[in-house]
Amino acid sequence: MEKTHAKRPTIRDVALLAGVSRTTVSLVLNNVSSANISPETRTRIHNAVIQLNYHPLEAARNLRTQASQTLGVAIPDANNPHYMQIINGIDSYAQSQGYSTSIFITNFSEERERLCFTWLQQKRSDALILLSGTGRALLNDVRSLHERGHLITTLSFRRDTMFDADIDSVVPQANTGEQLVMQHLAESGHRRIGYIYGVASHELLHDRLDACLHIQQQLGLPIKEEWIYRCGPTIDDGYNATNALLQALPADGDRPTALVVVNDLLAISVLAALNHNGIHVPEEMSVISFDNIPQAPYTIPALTTVDYNTHLIGEKAAQLTIERLTQRDRPPILAEIPAQLIIRHSTAPSP
Repeated sequence: MEKTHAKRPTIRDVALLAGVSRTTVSLVLNNVSSANISPETRTRIHNAVIQLNYHPLEAARNLRTQASQTLGVAIPDANNPHYMQIINGIDSYAQSQGYSTSIFITNFSEERERLCFTWLQQKRSDALILLSGTGRALLNDVRSLHERGHLITTLSFRRDTMFDADIDSVVPQANTGEQLVMQHLAESGHRRIGYIYGVASHELLHDRLDACLHIQQQLGLPIKEEWIYRCGPTIDDGYNATNALLQALPADGDRPTALVVVNDLLAISVLAALNHNGIHVPEEMSVISFDNIPQAPYTIPALTTVDYNTHLIGEKAAQLTIERLTQRDRPPILAEIPAQLIIRHSTAPSP
């Protein structure tokens, strides 16, 4: 009996499934920035690519010959040094193993994360290390890619990882950073604690705030909802949120003696806002944060913060990914990286 082969999907098939022209498909897959194509259309095209398992001819040749020796790395924000530290760790280990890295900046966009998935299918990289900026929104896409044999390693701020446990993941140790922060403040005599909590998606880091509040409650420290200010992820957002908090405080002087800030990037703007409002740190108000970015020792005063060993997180992610390329059947690994508190000059005993 003659053996038949399934027809490999073409760009025409993608266009038909997505209900667009082949030109539109080509513009989207090649990420032509000048193309005036709606996000909804781009999403349909990326979904069609995943559904059909479409690969361009060039990628098909790569599949028949050799791997690209490249790791794709997707991060949500190029402005936060925390992510760049992770990239440095990934790139350092990858280079030691003969791999290069290709960086994708997704800007917290589902569409841009889907574009990373498309490029993975096109074999522009052998694997994708994903630090998602969209929470679990693309869980089904990742499951589908994983089932089709495309290799993804996830990074997460959460112990309950963003995707399923059958995918290699690297995370900080559960609640360690939050425990270190709250214990330090409690041991320093702080009972009036406020929060500047700025994230692009509250699903991403909501458990950091929840964990801090839970530990605060366990320590017998009162919680005042009016001292919890939620904002966006930019340094301007942190500055404006701090100003708003200070302006809302009553004239009788009832105010926080310490502020917990979601990350060091925003903590820089918090320090600036306090200074511009004439509040001395740490004599009148302590500031503590997370990440230990390279700028943290050089703020005025130097920032007390949790070091999540981001370089090690990146190295471990690259190690698991490269190992997976040659050990496809090994059990999935959830690697937890320890954190430590770096005490500098932005915290002091409660006034």
